[in-house]
Amino acid sequence: MGGKALDWPELEGIPEGYYAVLDPADPTTVTYWRRVITARTDYLRPWPAKAWYGPPVPRRSDVPTERSARELFVATWSKTRRAYLDQVVAAIAAGPEAAARCFADLRSCCWSCGRPLHDETSRTLGIGPDCRRDMDPTLLARYCTPEVGRAHAAHLAELQAATAGQDTD
Repeated sequence: MGGKALDWPELEGIPEGYYAVLDPADPTTVTYWRRVITARTDYLRPWPAKAWYGPPVPRRSDVPTERSARELFVATWSKTRRAYLDQVVAAIAAGPEAAARCFADLRSCCWSCGRPLHDETSRTLGIGPDCRRDMDPTLLARYCTPEVGRAHAAHLAELQAATAGQDTD
C-alpha cells in the first residue's frame, strides 16, 4: 500500500500517525499501522517497517509459470490483499482516535511520532510532550474522552472474548 495515488476515500479522515486495530483475518491479533502524508507520498503501511499483515506474499514457486494462469493467480491474490486492506482502512476510519489511542496503550509509544513514552502524563494521553506541545487543548481532550476509553475497552473485550472462544474449542 503506497505511492501517491490512493483510491481509499476513507483515508481522507485518517490523520498522519500510528494506529492499532484487530486483524480482519484473525481477530485474536492486533495489527499496527502507520499513516504518512508528505508532499511526495501518502500511504498507510504496516508498522514496524518490515511487518506484514494479511495474506502472505506468494513464493515464486507458488506462482504458475504459464502466463494466463500466472495472471489469474496474481489477480486473485491482489483482490484478496485489497479486500484485507479495505477492512483495515475501514476499521481505522471508523474511529481513528480510538485506533491511535489503542496503539499508544498497547505499544507505550506516541501515536503521533512512534517514540517511546516515558512519563505517566504522556502514557495517559498516548502522546509525548514534544508532539502535544503545540496541540490545541480541545483536540488533545478529544483523544482522552470517555468515548475513546469505551472504544478501547470494547476492543479489549472483543479480543478477550475471541481468545476465550478458542480456549473452549
